Amino acid sequence: MPFLKLEDRDRQLYYTLTSPTATTSSKITTIVLIHGLGSSSSYYAPVIPKLVDAGYSCLALDSHGSALTKLTGQGGDLETIIQDIGAAVSALKISPSHTIIVGHSMGGIVAPEATLRYQFAGTVLLGPVYPNEGLGKAMEDRIQKVQQNGMDGLADIIPKAATASTATALQRAFIRTLLLAQSPEGYIANCRAIINASVPAYDKIKSPLLLVAGAEDMVCPIELSQKIHDSWGSTDKHLQVLDKTGHWYCIESPNQVGDAIVQFSNGIKSV
Repeated sequence: MPFLKLEDRDRQLYYTLTSPTATTSSKITTIVLIHGLGSSSSYYAPVIPKLVDAGYSCLALDSHGSALTKLTGQGGDLETIIQDIGAAVSALKISPSHTIIVGHSMGGIVAPEATLRYQFAGTVLLGPVYPNEGLGKAMEDRIQKVQQNGMDGLADIIPKAATASTATALQRAFIRTLLLAQSPEGYIANCRAIINASVPAYDKIKSPLLLVAGAEDMVCPIELSQKIHDSWGSTDKHLQVLDKTGHWYCIESPNQVGDAIVQFSNGIKSV
């Protein structure tokens, strides 16, 4: 399995790097993919082939405390994940100025912060969560459920509650598998990271934005996506709403998500 040894952090970061046989004419060469809470790099498996076919290399990470990247220390903040992105990009000799970062859900808080720090050429947000008091209370409730029953209870509820009415049994089974791949302590640490998160300085980001919202996304409703979009500091920003889509975009609507990322990536220049 591919792991990056993070010497200064005493852990291994699981990643996949998938590259095309031929590169696109675009100056953007790499897409970094950051998943959300209770997920992993496998979340992006349904869209990576389309991105690679379009000429882009795809780097997908298991964030700290998720799936194959084990929790070390206490966790409980997003700073570790942001630092890991920088370490991975550096170790793999990826140029941020030729890179777009994609963040889903919790990764939608991480990606703007990483764009500010590392100066990525563009940002794609898929149902980004917006830090607020109500979200914090929801995370506290999840922590309590996991402490009592492990991941099984959430794996029974979330696949149906957080998807569109048209989601298939296979799609929901995929989501269930992602949830059951989490360690309880890692999941709890990432819930706490969301509770402790502050609203990113969207207005300071001057690079392009694509924000994809699901018409049936109850985790990140369209009004919050609109708020993020309106706050973004670049005039080159786009909000796209996907019909019949809940919160698990790459599983529920992989073709539409892949097409949207390719079109966005093809249309921007490196910084």
